[in-house]
Amino acid sequence: MLLLADSGSTKTTWILLDDDLVKKTVNSPGLNPYFLASETIGAIIKADLIPELFADFIKEIHFYGAGCSTVNNNMMIKKSMAVFFRNAEISVYHDILGAARALFGNEKGIAGILGTGCNSCYYDGKEIYTGVPSLGYLFGDEGAGSYLGKQLIGHYLKESLPDDLRKEFDEKYRLNLEDILNALYNRPFPNRFLASFSKFLAPRKNHPFIHDLVTSSFISFFEAQVSKYSDYKSTPVSFTGSIAFIYSDILLEAAKEYGIKVGTISQSPVEGLIRYHTGEK
Repeated sequence: MLLLADSGSTKTTWILLDDDLVKKTVNSPGLNPYFLASETIGAIIKADLIPELFADFIKEIHFYGAGCSTVNNNMMIKKSMAVFFRNAEISVYHDILGAARALFGNEKGIAGILGTGCNSCYYDGKEIYTGVPSLGYLFGDEGAGSYLGKQLIGHYLKESLPDDLRKEFDEKYRLNLEDILNALYNRPFPNRFLASFSKFLAPRKNHPFIHDLVTSSFISFFEAQVSKYSDYKSTPVSFTGSIAFIYSDILLEAAKEYGIKVGTISQSPVEGLIRYHTGEK
């Protein structure tokens, strides 16, 4: 049996395959090693995944994860999983490689992730080449959920949000400055807190202010990430992630404005990864 995992900062999707057929799908919290200690990663695996599987029957694991960009982080994930999957060969990869494989298979292209966080790479059909690091929610994540939330909260706190949106925001969240600062500086997962405000933005994406906010965020992503690849205007650029999918109409508008040719926009790389690892065409 083979176990595939697509892990973002918010959610991990686990796919159990047997003879190239999907036998089970399990969801757990995201396992980003930049935000979680190894003990916490192990506790999540034990509580959310192990009860759903016969771990000793699994022979191969491919884990694609946000934050899995260094040897130490990858080893943290691998060791945490090895405790439970004693008979499996475990491979841990950066989530951007998973996005590239899911979106392009063995063809070349530029892959972008727009979920809670963002990332991008050039993919030659086998290897990935990154232009610039995404730098996370503090210094980067342009176009991602955390970035959209940061822009919204910034306008709210600086009282530059239009009156109608401010009223609706107050009615929905009833947050004050202390609440927001505590969530950002004193509680875990500030990136998830910021990204959660996409639930406010998405139903109102046709509001002129929000449409402009999302458009400018995607333009910032193109400038910070996609434009770093020399042939980005002549190479297919495809996207995966909840933000890319939910705001796909605005993403396509912004890409056209920036001169980018968009290929696929998928909500999740899972289906593409299943095709990649089963050899399905």
